Amino acid sequence: MKISTDAHLEQPWIAHQLLHDFRIEDVWQLPIHVQKENTTKEVLDTFVLAIGQIGKRGVAGLLFKLRNWMGRVFHWEDSPESKAPLKAGLLRTRFAKLEGLDPDDLPKGGFENFHLVYDLANETLLEIENKTVQAALHFGKVETINGSTVHMTICVKPNGTFGQLYMLAIKPFRHWIVYPTLLKALGRAWKSTK
Repeated sequence: MKISTDAHLEQPWIAHQLLHDFRIEDVWQLPIHVQKENTTKEVLDTFVLAIGQIGKRGVAGLLFKLRNWMGRVFHWEDSPESKAPLKAGLLRTRFAKLEGLDPDDLPKGGFENFHLVYDLANETLLEIENKTVQAALHFGKVETINGSTVHMTICVKPNGTFGQLYMLAIKPFRHWIVYPTLLKALGRAWKSTK
């Protein structure tokens, strides 16, 4: 279920310190209930599993394949031409500085072109950088009246006019097809593994 940006901003997450110049694109409440012992890393693992499931069939799968093909053909996954490639990524670099660490000492991981920034018990942050956008994918555990759930937040910083047009063009597909399909698959996968 799509929820307001305030639902993300009112939480005391470390991500706020790193994403001050990113725009919150979407905040979704995931269709799962988590226990105290469940971590957001477990949610991320289930999210990746769900992407794999929907990427193989249906309209959402076709959209993923089309986007991947176009990314290869037009080199959208390359580093932005406006600056030198960042060794550790913008957000990994910011997080390392915040924590007084060397970026090379941060945990490795992620999926597809997303790189893990940090993984804590109650929040996980990943980033992606390419010619179209710098973006962050955040999972945060939230206490509710009925127990705990997880919010998934997508924050973006489009690269130039093309990046802004690209984000605008894919918005209806994300909202009407990709995310609803993905969240249903995530809910099913979570129930089957927990």
